[in-house]
Amino acid sequence: MSAPACPGCGETRVASAPAKGTGTAPFFVERCRACGLGWTSPALSDAEIADWYPQGYYGDGNARFHPLLERLVRLFQTRRARVIRRRAASGKVLDVGCGRGFLLKTLRRLGFEPHGVELCEHSAWHARNRLHIPVHVGALSTAPYAKGAFSAVVFWHTLEHFAKPFEMLALAHGLLKPGGLLVVAVPNSESLQAAVAGTDWFHLDVPRHYWHFGASSLKRALDRAGFTVVKEDHFSFEQNPYGWLQSLLNLVTPRFNFLYDWLKTKSARTAPLRKNPKQALWTLGLAAVGAPLAVLLTVLEAGLRRGGTVEMYAVKRG
Repeated sequence: MSAPACPGCGETRVASAPAKGTGTAPFFVERCRACGLGWTSPALSDAEIADWYPQGYYGDGNARFHPLLERLVRLFQTRRARVIRRRAASGKVLDVGCGRGFLLKTLRRLGFEPHGVELCEHSAWHARNRLHIPVHVGALSTAPYAKGAFSAVVFWHTLEHFAKPFEMLALAHGLLKPGGLLVVAVPNSESLQAAVAGTDWFHLDVPRHYWHFGASSLKRALDRAGFTVVKEDHFSFEQNPYGWLQSLLNLVTPRFNFLYDWLKTKSARTAPLRKNPKQALWTLGLAAVGAPLAVLLTVLEAGLRRGGTVEMYAVKRG
């Protein structure tokens, strides 16, 4: 039987490696030897992947983390909104995978007309009912938006969650005005983090991440979809220091992503902390020591243009 062709470039030279998921099912990451694009195998159906997003995944009352961390998340979202405002003309903005809607809330305050897309009613509830933002529940392809209606479209760590990311980029191209802004942030499989941590890399997140883009394969996908990248950012204080910290902890502690689970609200955790008191103390001690190192590594990888995550700002051609 012939090897599967890379969806990104058509190359048939594909490598396969086991990936550490958050459950017991075996998963692999297939990776193109030519362009570096990766994808999770086996690919789960919509019904199967839904089991990996239980209601608790979103937290209680749509709050996933400790209140102090939630405040920090809001600060990062405000910074993100201001970057978008500097690069996009005012008008309609669409956040695909908008979650609780806080980015859209800030963009509304900055003069945009906000719209969101979410796949289920539960994840859309907060944006719709608390923030009064219009959110389409369902596939982007079924949303009632006119062509050329938006000044900006955002995929903030959501593109890798879609089974058909190239189709999503094509849809975004159609929804944007000429010269409109596309914002995409993804984990960077070409990063220093990924190279050091391997299957223990925090941002790997199989099987929820169908796709594993590197900076080069993402740029190629954007170009193929009709976009020109105008800014590529490898420094994210929001994502990358913690990505380093948790990845390093995964390398030396027995339970995968234990600290990340501990930082969540009680309803969003995968296991009660009282069952692991010794590991909690051990992990917290290592985290205190490792945090400064994680910041230094974040600066280093950004300088090497191999950030753990990468943000790309692109404009629509034509």
